[in-house]
Amino acid sequence: MSYFPFFMEIKGQKCLVAGGGMVALRKIEKLLPFGVDITVVSPAFCTEIEEMEGIMQICRRFEKNDIEGMLFVIGATDDEAVNAEISALCREKNIPVNIVDDPAKCTFFFPALVKRGEFVAGFSTGGGSPLAAQYIRKKVEDAVPDGFDRVVEVLSAVREQVKAEVPDIKVREKIFKEIFALALEKEGKITEEEINEIIRKEGERNV
Repeated sequence: MSYFPFFMEIKGQKCLVAGGGMVALRKIEKLLPFGVDITVVSPAFCTEIEEMEGIMQICRRFEKNDIEGMLFVIGATDDEAVNAEISALCREKNIPVNIVDDPAKCTFFFPALVKRGEFVAGFSTGGGSPLAAQYIRKKVEDAVPDGFDRVVEVLSAVREQVKAEVPDIKVREKIFKEIFALALEKEGKITEEEINEIIRKEGERNV
């Protein structure tokens, strides 16, 4: 079965990671750049998690009330019975759950991610072959140009200005394409003067 790749805002939202080993660590490391409020519950933590800032650590076994108020839950314990309990509890309450390395107990999967600032791409095989997803992720990561995060920032910053100053949608599209091309060429180091010059020239051409 293939899964639809929803992109959603998780900054400031609560999630639970049950498990304190290296598997849990990998999931936490993927989540941290997105600003999610992470709680980790486990009887013990690996050194990397113990030393990690920006997460809440609860040193005990998982309890069923731990899932309350969570946007999503990750089960990464080394106890299959506990992982099964986490999956069942989350399904009962319609809380998205990911049980590591057990697709049948998941209602969502972690994609292989490429992140450059606000640019994010995710790749999934529906839990069928994480290795294949990682292979494609690496190919795409290598293909992302230097400074692409800055290019996205430029386009995002200028978007409202162009919409306000240029009423014609087709002219806007030309402006965005020119700004994108120049920003890409200059690895995002495009000046405000260069942007305004593009807007001015295209505006004059289409008067």
